[in-house]
Amino acid sequence: MPAEADATRPSLLLRIRDPQDADSWSNFVDLYSPLLLRYARKRGLQEADAADVTQDVLVQLAKSIRSFEYQPERGRFRDWLGTVVRHRVLRFFKREANQARRADGEWLDDLPATQQDSDWSDAFNAHILNAALEHVRPHFEETTWEAFRLAWLEQQPATTVAEKLEVPVAGVYLAKSRVLKRLREEVMLIAEDWPLEPVR
Repeated sequence: MPAEADATRPSLLLRIRDPQDADSWSNFVDLYSPLLLRYARKRGLQEADAADVTQDVLVQLAKSIRSFEYQPERGRFRDWLGTVVRHRVLRFFKREANQARRADGEWLDDLPATQQDSDWSDAFNAHILNAALEHVRPHFEETTWEAFRLAWLEQQPATTVAEKLEVPVAGVYLAKSRVLKRLREEVMLIAEDWPLEPVR
């Protein structure tokens, strides 16, 4: 799909608010399930339990996301999602240890948006970057992509990249700029990190 068309599309986070948009929800689940599953597994859950926690998070999000409005002064989506998954993992361990009662009424708007978790933030950023890279890769010729990969991902000097690829140094900078522009657009489409505030 051309970049111009992508630029006019609302972000995935906005599209999943429409209950009729099953394709966007499916894309969201495909994008975020592996991140949630890996995070839960890293916290010590077995595969089946991590899958259950992932499902719980997605169900909770599906019920909560449609009642949210854009509020710049509030926490970001990644923080909300991180809070939800941490809460579900903790609840799992508490339930296993019989130390907590079930709290059916706890939804996204009941959780603080400001909790920070560097492991979650790092995992979120890496996951979104890898997904965006995968999505934009087919839109570029091999030489352009290789110039970008070497110059930006591997951080090799532009002169070294130009010599390896037998292209002008200016071409390396242009390739890097073109791919980064598309990459930024893709990140905004799949994970625009707008803040969320529950409607009261």
